[in-house]
Amino acid sequence: MKYDTSRLRRRERKMEESAARKLLAESVYGVLAMQQPGGGAYAVPMNYVWDRERTLYLHCAGEGRKMQCVTACPQVSMVVTGAVKVLPEKFSTAYESLILEGCISPVPEGAEKRLALRLLLQKYASEHMIAGAEYAERAMAHTTVWRLPIDSWCGKRH
Repeated sequence: MKYDTSRLRRRERKMEESAARKLLAESVYGVLAMQQPGGGAYAVPMNYVWDRERTLYLHCAGEGRKMQCVTACPQVSMVVTGAVKVLPEKFSTAYESLILEGCISPVPEGAEKRLALRLLLQKYASEHMIAGAEYAERAMAHTTVWRLPIDSWCGKRH
């Protein structure tokens, strides 16, 4: 997982890696950008969880447009945003954002899939872990979990 801000045009807006890690851990969702099989782009907001190392986990239904896109072209990009505030008097916007790149793949049935779902439950429903674990177990066969190892990422703020 290489944190690389070298391609930023506005170098003074680079986010320190420690702040980027905090944002990645705490943000509620990201926008997954994909290539459509017939050409063109497709992007969709998705919940995710970061394993605090190199991997994001995302979940969705086992069919649909996302599935078609990532199956045809697994190289994806994801944008995660934090605080945003329009500054009309300065004709600007205060923001913080991350761009991540990697190759997404499905997580097979088994221990890693259960771990990913548990991490998602801890992030989004920590006060309902017992009921959530029961729900996840019942939905396991109908839930697709994706592994997105982060090859490179960059953070920016203003």
